[in-house]
Amino acid sequence: MKNNTTLLTIIVYAVLLASFSTLINDIREFDLMQFKNFENWSKTAVKGKSWFTSENAILWSNYVITIGLFFWRGYLIYGFTHFISILREIEKKHYFSQKNINSFKKIGNVFITYTINVFILKVLLAFIEKSSFRFFNEFKNELTFLIPCGLAFYLLSEIFKRAKTIEEENELTV
Repeated sequence: MKNNTTLLTIIVYAVLLASFSTLINDIREFDLMQFKNFENWSKTAVKGKSWFTSENAILWSNYVITIGLFFWRGYLIYGFTHFISILREIEKKHYFSQKNINSFKKIGNVFITYTINVFILKVLLAFIEKSSFRFFNEFKNELTFLIPCGLAFYLLSEIFKRAKTIEEENELTV
């Protein structure tokens, strides 16, 4: 069992490292210098025109939504770090510990929250860019399996909670 958990821990660390490096690379490739262009937008804004329909507002919205997508990808990576705590508890032979129950619940929460927020941001991005947004095409991406996975982790949390209760009852009867 020790070898399996060690192998799984190495795999989780490799996935975390690859995900984190991809996120950092995407942030590096994103033109963060765009922000300087927005600093002077008020000087060039026409006083009689609505700010919400201006080109600067559209560019600013696109910029903010893209940064929001980076944030949510980082949040998803954070969710994967809970797998490490689960594997550590399993190595200690604490299968039904409260820490595992909480970790499963947190992972489920992260997956569902990520999916909903990324979906909303992608809808807004498609609206701002006036591109054709196809609801079902978005769910063919990674969003398709994250909600069922999130629900499965919530279910695992409840199963482990019930197993912990049964384990404690069995220890009292011995």
